[in-house]
Amino acid sequence: MSLPNAEALPDIQEDQPPHEPWRAYQGHETFFPYLLNRSTAALNADFQVLLREHRMTLLHWRVLAFLSENDGLGVSALANVTGVDQATLSRALTVMEKAGYIARRSSTDDHRVVVIKILPAGKKQFHLVLPPAWEIYERAVHGLSQQEQALLHDMLNRIRDNMTRAGGQ
Repeated sequence: MSLPNAEALPDIQEDQPPHEPWRAYQGHETFFPYLLNRSTAALNADFQVLLREHRMTLLHWRVLAFLSENDGLGVSALANVTGVDQATLSRALTVMEKAGYIARRSSTDDHRVVVIKILPAGKKQFHLVLPPAWEIYERAVHGLSQQEQALLHDMLNRIRDNMTRAGGQ
């Protein structure tokens, strides 16, 4: 996939010795970890306000989103996809269970395994928050073509996979 507006990309010096790749550093405005952190912080600032208005946390949102896509995940799998440890997830699930959003059930395959099921109130809450959440997403990708958005999603997923394989998480 070719990158649109490639001529607008910064000039990258690739003639650095391979044993000193850090010498290619051109400042924080081109340093990927900094840019990703700042972009995430900006996105989350508005998203956190939205979630607070709906008495939710980011973890509650993630749980409802993943269960909306794949209901009946086990606690371990849900902790993995939401990016939190099982103890943190368990506390969030207790709050969500009391709110009537989810239920813990024994797996039909193995009664020792607990699966998390989204309840009608959880589906309703997710679909209530989704439209304004999508507006935040649209503002974030404003000016990016559909192709650029797809490329961005692909690249972020590949970076996450690289870091997971490399022991980053």
